[in-house]
Amino acid sequence: MPRSFSAAPRRETLLYRNHSLHYTLVFRSRRTIGFAVRPDGSVHISAPAGTSPEWVAQQVLRKADWILKHQETFAARPAPAPGRRYEAGSQHHYQGQPYTLRFAEAARPRVAVEADELILSAPAPLTPAQAEALLHAWYARQAGPLFAESLARVWPRFAEFNLTRPTLWVRQMRTRWGSCTPRTARIRLSPELVRARPECLDYVLLHECCHLLVGDHSPAFYDLQTRLLPDWKRWKAELNALPK
Repeated sequence: MPRSFSAAPRRETLLYRNHSLHYTLVFRSRRTIGFAVRPDGSVHISAPAGTSPEWVAQQVLRKADWILKHQETFAARPAPAPGRRYEAGSQHHYQGQPYTLRFAEAARPRVAVEADELILSAPAPLTPAQAEALLHAWYARQAGPLFAESLARVWPRFAEFNLTRPTLWVRQMRTRWGSCTPRTARIRLSPELVRARPECLDYVLLHECCHLLVGDHSPAFYDLQTRLLPDWKRWKAELNALPK
């Protein structure tokens, strides 16, 4: 089986309309040239072996507007929220309010909210992993009542549609805040939502309730969501800004 060709990457720079275009070029065993702009704004180009850097530069200039547009798009994205730490003094949210984590000794593991602190108690010192598990379990226990309160606020907006009132389920989800099965009127919500303000929770629940009427994310869906919650983009942005 023949060995594939791949030369060492090289850094190149071009000037285009007062913009310096920096890119990493590598020659490979391929028929066409490939362009990629990564989220950090870096440009990576794979060119067919045997072509010249001068020929590649010409192709880059032809794609310069496309490259700059993608770099601008990535640059405009908000910086990712910092990750959560599970040690004394770290900050965590509950219903939109920040609390400082404090550890205490107690006969049984428990979590309590006191003033501006979230107090995690246990018979022995907690490792970060144990503190995380204890706090997440507490979030899940708070979720049911808070979700029910949210549905009581949201559901009257759907009175005109004569729908079956949905059943709510608490379910940990890695990539979603919620999901809906219209056929069974079942809505699943992440317990992580208890970290956000009630208005953010209401937005997610209303979003899922809208799926009882429109199953996809078509323009009709967003027209409905906007009619029932005109400022939903504000709450979506605030929710997505929570530390991951």
